[in-house]
Amino acid sequence: MKFLHQSIEAKKKEILEVEIDTATKVKFMTGKELKAYRGGKTYSYYGGFFEESPVRFVVPYDAIWTVVVEKGTMKNPIEVQASVRRLSPNNSVHSTIASDAPPHVRAAEGVLEAETARIAAEMSLAGKSEG
Repeated sequence: MKFLHQSIEAKKKEILEVEIDTATKVKFMTGKELKAYRGGKTYSYYGGFFEESPVRFVVPYDAIWTVVVEKGTMKNPIEVQASVRRLSPNNSVHSTIASDAPPHVRAAEGVLEAETARIAAEMSLAGKSEG
């Protein structure tokens, strides 16, 4: 298994933004999980398969986070260029949802987007006066 990786110390609510030049898996994990990943053991991560760039991850808690960008599979390797940067917390930025995320995760994101659009529409209407 080939992959690119970079570790970044990040605080809760900071954003890790990853630019990729081709569709691939992008995973965000702690050092303990990276060790298990490298050892072929069971591990957990945030992220998944992304077709578009940038990929944004809102950090859930303070830690040293490792961003892993997979370079395909052993049978089907791909060339990938990637870069990572840490951004300050920003309430208007939400985590990017992976295209292979479970249906309940994708549905929750859709509900959030719909609620945000509804509130914005209500605020727009409230600012208009008839007369």
